[in-house]
Amino acid sequence: MNQPGWQPLLDAIDAATDPRVKHALQLVAEHVVAEVEGDIPRLLATLVPEPTYRFWGAGMNGRTTLTGETQVRSFYDHLIGSGKNRLDYVLDRVVADAATVITEGVIHHVLDGADLVGRVSTPVEAGHWYHVTYQSLILWPIDPASGLLTGEEVYLGSDHTVVREISAEELPHLGSTTRGVG
Repeated sequence: MNQPGWQPLLDAIDAATDPRVKHALQLVAEHVVAEVEGDIPRLLATLVPEPTYRFWGAGMNGRTTLTGETQVRSFYDHLIGSGKNRLDYVLDRVVADAATVITEGVIHHVLDGADLVGRVSTPVEAGHWYHVTYQSLILWPIDPASGLLTGEEVYLGSDHTVVREISAEELPHLGSTTRGVG
């Protein structure tokens, strides 16, 4: 977790004096590191056996819900396969108690224009790479019995915004590991 965007989470871990709050924050950090590294078994180890993920807000046309390990694993298989797990979540705020961690900030991705056609107002082209951002708030609920995450409640506060087109070599820590290959 060497991305500077996550520094507020690391600071919250260091500042936590209640061991239950510190555990909750460390669990979120472990989950995020596993996601960005593409380690699904490690990521699933942070979740209850039957997690629930809910996605709300901009571009969602209502609420999307994933229930159970099979749906959540499939979601992460797709996310990691596309490189969308390789992101930077630049946090503005972290709030935590023993039952929930809340993170709020701007998510940065590098996406192929093919993933953006019809989703952004900026003209984009398939096969070109774009640095995109969007506002997000995530609630990370903790199961009191197991001490594991029960899933995620993800609120998207804005549509994807194209920051700019980039070369395949720029921002190598974001997006697909295969861009620029070939």
